[in-house]
Amino acid sequence: METLRTSSYLIPVKLESEPGKYMLIHGYTGAIDIVTEGLLEKIQTVASGADLSEDTLQTLMKRGYITTKSQEEEYAYVARMATALHKKSDILNTSFTLVVTYNCNFRCPYCYESRENKDGIHRIVLNQSMVDKAFHAMEFIRPHKELRKEVITLYGGEPFLKENRAIINYIVSEGRKRGYYFDAATNGYDLDAFADILSPDIFTRLQITMDGMKDMHNLRRIHYQCDTTFDKIVSNIRMVLEKGVSVSVRVNTDARNIKDVALLQEYFTQKGFMNNPNFKLYSALISDNDSIQTSEHQTLHLLSLQDFMEKHKEYGTLSLAQDYGISKKIYTALKEGKPVVFQSVFCGAQSNGYILDPLGNIYPCWERIGNPKALLGVYDEYGVRWNQVVCDEWHGNDITQHQSCRKCRYGLFCSGGCTAHYKNGKFVFCGSYKRLFESAVNRAYARWKA
Repeated sequence: METLRTSSYLIPVKLESEPGKYMLIHGYTGAIDIVTEGLLEKIQTVASGADLSEDTLQTLMKRGYITTKSQEEEYAYVARMATALHKKSDILNTSFTLVVTYNCNFRCPYCYESRENKDGIHRIVLNQSMVDKAFHAMEFIRPHKELRKEVITLYGGEPFLKENRAIINYIVSEGRKRGYYFDAATNGYDLDAFADILSPDIFTRLQITMDGMKDMHNLRRIHYQCDTTFDKIVSNIRMVLEKGVSVSVRVNTDARNIKDVALLQEYFTQKGFMNNPNFKLYSALISDNDSIQTSEHQTLHLLSLQDFMEKHKEYGTLSLAQDYGISKKIYTALKEGKPVVFQSVFCGAQSNGYILDPLGNIYPCWERIGNPKALLGVYDEYGVRWNQVVCDEWHGNDITQHQSCRKCRYGLFCSGGCTAHYKNGKFVFCGSYKRLFESAVNRAYARWKA
């Protein structure tokens, strides 16, 4: 008889709202079940001969919680699965981002983009010729339209600078001819100059950053020519929502402004935004990066992922804390009664995402634009020329490249974490992911039960 053992990829999560109950999640079958603490104990001690009925045993084996595979066989299975998932993501839903300009009207201390590109006198911006070449490059990279995402992201710098009106109009016009829609990451300050084109027929979503209530926001989200930005951005958010375009407000969070997340939630509730189905507010942890200057570190009080989650729990804003899609995955699986959908890469930077800048450069990652070490290739009137070494470094990277990830029960959930934040041979998620995961699971369960 084959030896039974508890799977190395069993993930039990204690349900905070259900004493004595756990959610079982399996790290490669995607199975999800609610069980008693007693049954969990039997699963965890099956190798010692735990008393389980034949029907229960067969069910638990089918769902992966109990297995006859050795630990090494499970590791090998996950590696094969990760490789297949990576190949799939390489092909499907290729995404494109256009860096409209490197110029920006804000001077945020934590920004990871090069300082020389933010001086208001510099004009690194797309022109019509480069836009045409960019669209041609997209077709070159992924000739089959059905394999491309239908939404192109506009990025910067700040894409919606009022002086960029003509080139934004041209991008939108040419994109719509080709069947594309758009979303954008913007500081929201000059959006009123684009009111006539901010339509759900063109833009699916805008991400706008606000770093707290008025005093805190104005201290951190600094316009290079004026003192305050808060009120104008709020006014523009209202305008965008009234036009039917979705808005995600992102709070870039450290220890100094994490308390403001709750205040901002109450403020937007009073404004009527929180009840709008097209509005979302969330808090994102500011990560340390090489671009933050020493002097600017003094204005920031960076948090660990663990502290980020604990502080949000303390202030009652845990539901607003970014959890990298975990709660959505779990909720969807519970709602549909289907296994969890896995991926072996953290984001498109490792597979099918391409960021095209005004200078004809192609990058894999928003946080690496302008960095020659992350240059995937270049585009021009002749097509695309690749830097294969850099392409392999980014697009060849998934959890199979890291032994600790391949053996981790959370590997196909976190997918190794952000490649741009990989430092000193370690991913930033490793120390805190369990707590993040458990919090997200409980949020998903509460939503499902509601």
